[in-house]
Amino acid sequence: MGDSYPSARDLVDDWIGECDPYDMVSSKDAKKEYFLTANDLATLMMCSVGGGFLPGLISTGPPTKYYFHEDLVNKSLRKHGMAGVVKKLEARNKREERKRMREEQAEQARQRLMAAASTSTADGAAAATATTMKASASDTQEVKRLRGGLLNMAKQNMGFEMSGSPKSWKIGVAGISKATFAALMGRPTDVDLESFVKNGAYYKEQYDASKLFGASEAQLTKDFNQECVTQKIGSSLTVRYKPSTMELSIKGCAEMYATISYRFDNDFTFQALSRGFR
Repeated sequence: MGDSYPSARDLVDDWIGECDPYDMVSSKDAKKEYFLTANDLATLMMCSVGGGFLPGLISTGPPTKYYFHEDLVNKSLRKHGMAGVVKKLEARNKREERKRMREEQAEQARQRLMAAASTSTADGAAAATATTMKASASDTQEVKRLRGGLLNMAKQNMGFEMSGSPKSWKIGVAGISKATFAALMGRPTDVDLESFVKNGAYYKEQYDASKLFGASEAQLTKDFNQECVTQKIGSSLTVRYKPSTMELSIKGCAEMYATISYRFDNDFTFQALSRGFR
């Protein structure tokens, strides 16, 4: 940083030059990258992509709105002014720099854990230590029960949006110690959570659903017999842990699998299978 830190003009020029003027930006990114609100976007020209229904009236969810980069830049400058945009860009860059430093420190801690495990396993004189580490790497009965309980909670919270598409779900559990969280995330020896990235009061990571729940692909599904569809928990979960209150929260989505049968007068049945729609 220091002398190499970009000037205000460079910050704005880089921000404007990230896209071509007529590149399209989703509403989610428009709010985040241009410091705008839904009310701000409502005044701009946009186009909708996606959405609608599959055969059998299965909704694929609402369409995604897209906006022109040039319009978003102009709207942001009109709303915040040049000085306001510069201030927000500087704050964003500082946040991203701090985040990169935390990620580097966590990665170094992960490498140390891996090196320690490798050294202990390879060193014959440290056989007892290696045995202990290997045992601790296996789930305890407590962690196994926790994984199963979390999976049941996730399935109970699966369902449908008003549009008919699978809804996102969120579950929470209190009383989770650091050691239990580390074991749940596959790093049981990291009881101080040095290999995890902390953001404010929380540790937050994307984690594989099968690993977190200790479940096979088939065990991640739930049948909705009345709707004649099966949903499957999405492969990636957002896991947040707050050590000060020992609270664990998990957010996920679902994919819809639907089997639809059409029976005609001649007793011929046509079946259509739709898979993987979020």
